[in-house]
Amino acid sequence: MQKNIVKLGLLSRLWRDLKLLLPLFRDYWKGRYRDVSGKSLIVLALTLAYIISPIDLIPDYILGFGQIDDAVILGLALNFLEKDLMKYREWKDRKR
Repeated sequence: MQKNIVKLGLLSRLWRDLKLLLPLFRDYWKGRYRDVSGKSLIVLALTLAYIISPIDLIPDYILGFGQIDDAVILGLALNFLEKDLMKYREWKDRKR
């Protein structure tokens, strides 16, 4: 039971961070928010390039399995971006 709760917490955190990523990107692009580290920008760009690229560790045409490597890369990237996402969330909350 405890493991299921931990898994749900992790999934909800990843979903929350994923939903925050698009507004962060939009605000950065429009110049409203610039407090993002260069490393985070590079990780984000490489992650998006990997997900969009047809060249994967597990080919995407293998239904069910082909998206696993994309999901793992995205999860690792969100974990790396956690500090910048928290700073952005705080900035966004102060703006309200």
